[in-house]
Amino acid sequence: MKPSLTLRARWAVLSKPQADSSDYRVLVCSDGPSAVSWFEHVVRDTLFGTPPPWSTAGRPGETLPWISFGACDARPAAGGGRWVSVSVTDWNSPVQATWDSSGRRSATTRCFLVPYAEVARQRVGLVSLWNAVRPVQLPSEAREDVAPVLLEAQSDHLERTARTVDELGFHWVAATAAAALELPLALSAPGDRFALVRIGTIDAIAALLPFGYRAALTASTWAPDATAADPWICYTRGSSPTRLPVSEGEAPTPVSAPARAHLARLRLLHGELGTLGLLRSLAERTDPASFPGAAGGPPRARPLDSYPKD
Repeated sequence: MKPSLTLRARWAVLSKPQADSSDYRVLVCSDGPSAVSWFEHVVRDTLFGTPPPWSTAGRPGETLPWISFGACDARPAAGGGRWVSVSVTDWNSPVQATWDSSGRRSATTRCFLVPYAEVARQRVGLVSLWNAVRPVQLPSEAREDVAPVLLEAQSDHLERTARTVDELGFHWVAATAAAALELPLALSAPGDRFALVRIGTIDAIAALLPFGYRAALTASTWAPDATAADPWICYTRGSSPTRLPVSEGEAPTPVSAPARAHLARLRLLHGELGTLGLLRSLAERTDPASFPGAAGGPPRARPLDSYPKD
């Protein structure tokens, strides 16, 4: 049996009540009514498009569910610090389905927040976070007994991620990770990719950066309305002069000195340590870091010229 760990998560639900004529909004959250406005901001920061009509067909991965990841500073009443988020936008089950006043089926977004310090301490990857929140059901209306929930996450994700890196091709994943140090990425695949496969690909790219970049990472399995820099890594058809298109299997060419140095170091350490050893080395670097445009300046991480080998 795979080892597991427990993460305490705050949460919010964004949707519409039955026959509602207003916009989507947070209906209930773990911290009670006083925190609704703060959660409203957090949840909307991880929504990168408007759900299509329920009856609209689409390609796998582009239809719901959409899974996105983000990062934010926690509200002081929750203890402050840096938190990471997992948001899942999907249709409710047929039994729980709601329809707005115009007869359109309403989607629901479940947003979970966990402390970055705990994610970093346990080296929890994106696939593990998704698997942890996937079965968790949340109330759809305000209640008095709201409280944080406990998530069960796998703690041995690096072996799985290493296999994904090798399947995608180390050269492509490494070059894409290095390119992410320059520009936000617009990923595309030659064929359809379901949401879980897309999470695995994004997780593999993130794994070839020091773990601390997850303290600032925004990513999504589908972002039809992706802006110039938000989310930083996503599958999308949207275009922007400041977003780098990257097709699976076609490695980008980093041009900046830091990105080229990172790619060279990845190749060197891969030859010395192998894929799994390299991922373990990068996972040890948990000091929070930011992408060039995400915080208005260059990454805050230490120089990428040395990684621990043990």
